[in-house]
Amino acid sequence: MRSDFMLALQQLADEKGIQIEAVVNALRAAITSAFEDYNSDYDDIDIEIDPETGDSTVYANKTVVEVVTDEIHQISLTEARSYDETMELGEVFQIDITPPNFGRIATQKARQAMQQALRDAERLEIYTQFIEHQGQLLVGRVTRVENRGVFVDLGRGDAIMLPVDQVPGEFYRSGQRMRMLLLEVAEGGRGAQLRVSRSHADFVRRLFEREVPEIQNGLVEIAAIARDAGVRTKLAVRSRQEGLDPVGSAVGMRGTRIQNVLRELGQEKVEIILHDEEPRVYVANALSPARVRNVHVDLKQRVADVFVPTDMVSLAIGREGQNARLAARLTGFKITIRDASEPAEALGVAVPEGSVDGEASQASVEAEADGDDFSPDTDSGQIAEHAGRGAIGSGS
Repeated sequence: MRSDFMLALQQLADEKGIQIEAVVNALRAAITSAFEDYNSDYDDIDIEIDPETGDSTVYANKTVVEVVTDEIHQISLTEARSYDETMELGEVFQIDITPPNFGRIATQKARQAMQQALRDAERLEIYTQFIEHQGQLLVGRVTRVENRGVFVDLGRGDAIMLPVDQVPGEFYRSGQRMRMLLLEVAEGGRGAQLRVSRSHADFVRRLFEREVPEIQNGLVEIAAIARDAGVRTKLAVRSRQEGLDPVGSAVGMRGTRIQNVLRELGQEKVEIILHDEEPRVYVANALSPARVRNVHVDLKQRVADVFVPTDMVSLAIGREGQNARLAARLTGFKITIRDASEPAEALGVAVPEGSVDGEASQASVEAEADGDDFSPDTDSGQIAEHAGRGAIGSGS
């Protein structure tokens, strides 16, 4: 049966949300501090706390020697054996140096040190708890909205969503509950500093991992993500299992999986494309929904010249260059959109991989992708039709 003392410590631990070992260690540190204020000569001591009564005993650690030259750190073999006949030279002997009435003195002087130690233990416990969830999705409640950021209650910790982590067009209000990415956990003087985000590309990644079992178990991999938060996201997927359609897996039956993601993203559109190890095919897929005729790549310079039909030039570039910009970020290539009706010789295009003596190769890369993005307004039947035809970023 546990003593009243230990029950009191357990209650204190439960109130602070920390382990009882942390409370005992905090108490031991507080008593050590109190003893050092009382007697600073001894710098190698151990504190023993009676679990039944809570009484503390201070022991000095002394090395057993033949001749004592330092009474603080040494004890003679004769004296040590008067306490314990088994002691030998070089061993460490603990001798009780508890001052008279130390219990009362320790109680008075240890209170403040105990409080500080408990605060430190609580901060460490919170930091440890959240560092395990860094990079994961959490649900929090908005407590207040200021110019410098949105403050969120995550249960045992408060987080901030900086303006750069907010999605343009989203409005946040006090009391609102929402899902967010725990982007950063840092130690600070006032406890764990938590930063959350809804605009980070990994927010979309985690949403798909949550909705798509094939991504969770590694059968489908998200190869890359390019995102303009609140507007559009391009997601490249590939299969790790032969015969498994990665695009169809991400979309889900009748679009149920991607619709769940879209509901979380609001008005943001999501485009899922098929990743390909062949750079020319991958670049062509990334420019979906535009139809691509030819792609020339320079792997050393990471440059791609993409030829599209005349009526596809504006679609390939996108509004304010968004489609080409997202495709470039997705693939890692600097992409230049060119009209296929213009003579290639006059364009000064990048030399494609595998060309002989620098002569331009015109290997055709046809990407007959449809021009519809997925948005919250997309009909589920239309999404299912896309997935069924394999028309989302597919290349041949």
